[in-house]
This record gives sequence, C-alpha cells and structure tokens, in this order.
Amino acid sequence: MLEQILNFYSHPIFIIFGGISATLLLIGILLNFVFWLMGITPLLLRLGHGRWFRKIAIVAKPDMYSVLKKDLTDSGIFRGKNISSAITEASISDVKNHDLLLVHYQSFNEDQIKSILSNKKSSAGMIFYFPEFSPENRISDHIRDEISNTPNTTLVNFRGRLLNDIITTLITTSYEKR
Repeated sequence: MLEQILNFYSHPIFIIFGGISATLLLIGILLNFVFWLMGITPLLLRLGHGRWFRKIAIVAKPDMYSVLKKDLTDSGIFRGKNISSAITEASISDVKNHDLLLVHYQSFNEDQIKSILSNKKSSAGMIFYFPEFSPENRISDHIRDEISNTPNTTLVNFRGRLLNDIITTLITTSYEKR
C-alpha cells in the first residue's frame, strides 16, 4: 500500500508542481528579505548620520541650556561636541543657521517665539520644550497654531517624549531633498 502511494506521488506532475512551489517559496523569502533591507537601511543611515554628524542648537536662557545639554548628553543620543552653543534672546536671528533646534519655550516671550519661528529654515527640525504645563501657565492658542503650522516643528512637555521627538526629527530631516 505504501509503495502504491509513493508511486502515485512520484508521478512527474507532482515532481514538477513541488519544484515550482519550492522555487516560488524561496524567491518569496528572498524578496521579503531584500524589500525589508531596502526599507530599513535608509532609516538606519539617516539616524546614524544624524546621531554622529548633525549638530543640535539649544535655544534657551543660559541656565536652561546647561540643563538641556546635560539631558541630551546623558541620554547618549548626542555627544557633547554635537551640541552647539546656546542661542539666547540676543542672538535669535542665528536660528536660521541651524538645521536642528531645541527651543525651551519658557525662556522667551511670545514676540521672541514668533521671531524664532520666522527665522527657522523650512527644512530645519525644531522641537519646542514646554515642561511646566498647567492651566494658568499655558501656550496661547495663536502661538500654538503658529507652531503647529510651521513645517518640521513639534511641541513636547515630557523629557522622555522630548528625546523621542529629537530622534524622529533626526530621521525625518537628515537628508537632502532632490
């Protein structure tokens, strides 16, 4: 009986069908791996390039600059030499010279925030950090709308979220558009 079953399945049609199925399966596995590699490689390259070569400018008062710089270097995302000097209220126009900015919102008044937003390059990434969020200490609706409508700009109020948004900004802004 076993011999009859083996003879039946050794028919050339089953051998051809099995060979085709195995070949298609191997091609599918290979294509999945290639497509996965093609999808993940650009992201890893952007993140690596951003982490090692891009400089982040901290826009804040001097006391907050040192706190934010310590947070960034302690996290391991940035090396100390990748953090450029502080941009203070006296040098707000220097914002246009940087591609990645971390702004401490409470270091500036509304007019200065508007000036920071107007000086930002459209391709630059900007993260506004607003840690002390309460009903009496909030961002006005029109400033929040301006921040929201500015390309590559986000607003965060938690330190963990701040680091996450910096990584996301590194990935999304660390390439040249062609």
